[in-house]
Amino acid sequence: MADDKQVIETEQVINYLQQNPDFFLREPGVIESLQLAESPEGTISLAQRQVERLRGKSDRLNEQLHALIENARQNTELQARVHSLCLRLMDSDSLDTLLPMLMTELKQEFTADEVAIRFFYGVKELTLPDIEGNIVQLHIDDPALDVFDKVLDKHQPICGRLSNAQKKLLFGEQHENVASAACLPIGHDPCAGFLAIASHDEDRFHSNMATDYLAFLGEVLMRLLRHHSHNHNG
Repeated sequence: MADDKQVIETEQVINYLQQNPDFFLREPGVIESLQLAESPEGTISLAQRQVERLRGKSDRLNEQLHALIENARQNTELQARVHSLCLRLMDSDSLDTLLPMLMTELKQEFTADEVAIRFFYGVKELTLPDIEGNIVQLHIDDPALDVFDKVLDKHQPICGRLSNAQKKLLFGEQHENVASAACLPIGHDPCAGFLAIASHDEDRFHSNMATDYLAFLGEVLMRLLRHHSHNHNG
C-alpha cells in the first residue's frame, strides 16, 4: 500500500508540474529545499538554478552587511566630528566669534556645500553681529515655517532629502543645487531656530545617519547662543 501511495503521489507531482511549468519561477523558494544533482552539459538544471538563487541571496546578505558596517563607520566619524566641533565652539567668547566659526567649521567638518541658520524671534528680532553668511531671522509665527511643523513638533534632526518648500526657506536661490541635507532644531522649549547643512550630493546626508549627535550639537549651540546673547545685550 505504501508503494502504491508513493506512485500515486509521484504521478500527482509529475502531472501538476506538467500542467504548471512555471511553478518554480512562481515559487523560487522551493528550489532551495530540493536535493538536486548537476544536469548534462549544455542544459540548465534545477540544481544550477538553486545554486544561482543561493548565490544571489548570499550576495544580498553581504551587501546588507557591508552597508551596516559602512553606516556604523560613518556614525562613528560623525560623533567624532560633532565632539570636536562642540569643543571649538565652546572656546568662542562672543557671538562675533561664535557665528562665523560655526558657519566655517560646519562646511569643513561636514564637507558641506551650503550652511544655513534660521533664528526665530518673538516680540523683537535678536541682536546679532553683522557677519556674512546665510543667516536670517524669522518670527516664530511666520507661516513659512509651517513646512517644518513635524520637525518642530518632534524636536529631532532630519537627514536626507528636503521638500522644495523646505529648501527654498533655508537656501533661497541656491535651493535647486541642494540634493541632501541635515537639518536640526537649535534647542527646544522654546526652539531658537534651525541649523541646516547641505550637499549637492544626494548621498552625502541620508536617513541612516545617526541623529543623536546632531541633536546634541543643537543643544550645545542653544546654550552658547543664550550665553553670548545675554552678554551681548548686557
